Amino acid sequence: MVNWTDPVTIQQQLFATVKLNHTVAGIYIWEVASSVNHDIRLLTRPRDGRSSLTKWCYLLCRYLCLAAICSILVGFNVTTEIDCQGWLLSVFVLGFLAFELASILVAIRVVAIWQHSRPIIAFIACALLTQFALIIYVSSQANAHWDPVGRGCAFEDTQSARKFYTTTLVVDTSLLVLMFVGLARVRDVRTHGLWRFLWVQGFMWVVLVMVVEIPSVVFLWLNLNQPMNVIFTTAELVALVIAATRMYRSLSNYSDSYRYASKQTVPAGYPQFSTIVHSPSGTTTRTRDIELRDPFMLPIEVTVHKERHEESRLQFGHNTTVGTSTFDSKFVVAE
Repeated sequence: MVNWTDPVTIQQQLFATVKLNHTVAGIYIWEVASSVNHDIRLLTRPRDGRSSLTKWCYLLCRYLCLAAICSILVGFNVTTEIDCQGWLLSVFVLGFLAFELASILVAIRVVAIWQHSRPIIAFIACALLTQFALIIYVSSQANAHWDPVGRGCAFEDTQSARKFYTTTLVVDTSLLVLMFVGLARVRDVRTHGLWRFLWVQGFMWVVLVMVVEIPSVVFLWLNLNQPMNVIFTTAELVALVIAATRMYRSLSNYSDSYRYASKQTVPAGYPQFSTIVHSPSGTTTRTRDIELRDPFMLPIEVTVHKERHEESRLQFGHNTTVGTSTFDSKFVVAE
């Protein structure tokens, strides 16, 4: 049986934690670098109808997480004594705020699905405020010191963060339940691609929560030793931030949101559109190229077309006129 308090075991697990953090940091830096063009377009090409709140939550979530990752790497790679208390505080504040913003990105989607229902907004606001209050509490409890033997910062009382991670798990699970219930209520759009798209994304988020959040919470409550308490926390942060921000980008780029504008030249080999015109002098055929247009983003709006037959008979001599009316209902998802 493993002796979790043995100094040799603790040192080995600390080394494993450092290696895992470096691996996760590399993955996240690659994620930011590979999608930075999207962020530049968000800042330099504002579009009408796009939610500014969602955009800034997305950007802050990504780059606060990047700042937290850089702080973690600094603390794990220094060879001279630093202010470990200030270092750990910066890691906690930056990382926890990125957690909060990832939850907010999901919460905004839930509010849109529920069509800004006031009870839903009140519940989500209370949940997010509780999460933020725990950020302040846990950050005030942060404690670390310089270890001259290991030549690095040593954590103390890391199990105090379990309240925040447990609350984050509960909040994310609640948001998922609300998302699925909200989607199930909108029966009229179940056949539309956007509904299936949101459902699949919600299911993927459920799997992610189970894979990355539950292990962190379990190890924090077990409190085996300090390295094991935090071994999965950075991986959880990176996984949730990547998932939340990618969900935002994929929804923004969803094919149903495209409209067409500004003509382009048709490449050789594309089909042509022919029009047959009948005239007294004979039949002629006019041929023109199909016009391609550049897409631009618009907020996603699904219109469910329903037909309601209402016969209205009007007598005009021996004739009867029958009219049919239609109506549309809209299901809007914010970006």
